[in-house]
Amino acid sequence: MKITELTLCKVPKVEQRLLAALLNDVEEINNNSTKSLYIDWQDYHNEYSPEWVEPCPDFYGYYTLRNNFGNEKIGVEMTIGDLDMVLCTLYEYIVDE
Repeated sequence: MKITELTLCKVPKVEQRLLAALLNDVEEINNNSTKSLYIDWQDYHNEYSPEWVEPCPDFYGYYTLRNNFGNEKIGVEMTIGDLDMVLCTLYEYIVDE
């Protein structure tokens, strides 16, 4: 699910304030670069296969950064803390250069 101001209420309550601030950071990053990113939140559980022998990862509740053009996933699934750190790094590199 793409995180916007309208869908912010669907994520866990404890993460909403930080996500609101991160949405502002993503907007600043997009305004200062040629790329257009957005935050995506996985609001479903991964399906398990009966043939899967090892523990199957479930990324429910994890965040990803995605490209607005083509919906490509950038990087890996992240917790809210990891997402905050990644966006802080991108912000410092792109906006505060």
